[in-house]
Amino acid sequence: MRILKADDYQTWFIEEDNFSILIDPWLNKKLNPYSSFILQREKEESSCLSEKEIKNVNAVIITAPFIDHLHLPSLDKLNKEIQIFTTKKVKKILNKRGFLNIETCVNYCPIKIGPFLLTPYPAGFPYTWSSFCFFLENKDKKRIYHESHISNFPMLKKQKKKCDIALITIDSVKFFGLLTLSMGLKEALKVASLLEAKKIMATGTNPQNLKGLITGTLLIKKNETNELKKDDPHIYYTIGDEIIL
Repeated sequence: MRILKADDYQTWFIEEDNFSILIDPWLNKKLNPYSSFILQREKEESSCLSEKEIKNVNAVIITAPFIDHLHLPSLDKLNKEIQIFTTKKVKKILNKRGFLNIETCVNYCPIKIGPFLLTPYPAGFPYTWSSFCFFLENKDKKRIYHESHISNFPMLKKQKKKCDIALITIDSVKFFGLLTLSMGLKEALKVASLLEAKKIMATGTNPQNLKGLITGTLLIKKNETNELKKDDPHIYYTIGDEIIL
């Protein structure tokens, strides 16, 4: 299994046996396709994926209905018949957009996707009812865990699942400094410990690059990887970082 951090934010490319999956793809340089004084983010490189890799993607996982997960201009680059696995709300939006092969993820119900097994679970508060996290494993039982916001600790403790790599946030973001929207490094290390993950691939990276009025409501604390201890998991943070399992 190849896990690739495909941009400087939260687009992921997973590949095995010539079958590839995109997770929450944002494949151009501007997040909001329209001029927006409320929310905008731009990046120098749209992604590190080649045109061939994008063209040959077999499936897409969309974990949340927000613009930085459900990026319609990016999805329009893909075939309308591509397999998409997502929430009930996102399915309705994409049906209207003309996509034809959409499956709703039901928490705790495994789904076969090519050579992978996807098992979705409820995300942590306040995303429990809008988003999902998931475990993805291959035939050799190599497993990754993906959560784009906040881990649901009670669920993880109850499930007692382990993973090789955790794809989680390490840059803390809080709404008005009170409501946590994205885990910081301290929480991420707790997740990795709980899952016995030896490596963390950071998602939702560089939140300080957000622009617009919304930034006035956010308290952002960039990761503190300089405080990592010797036995802490290795953290991958940069576009192009990849791991082969």
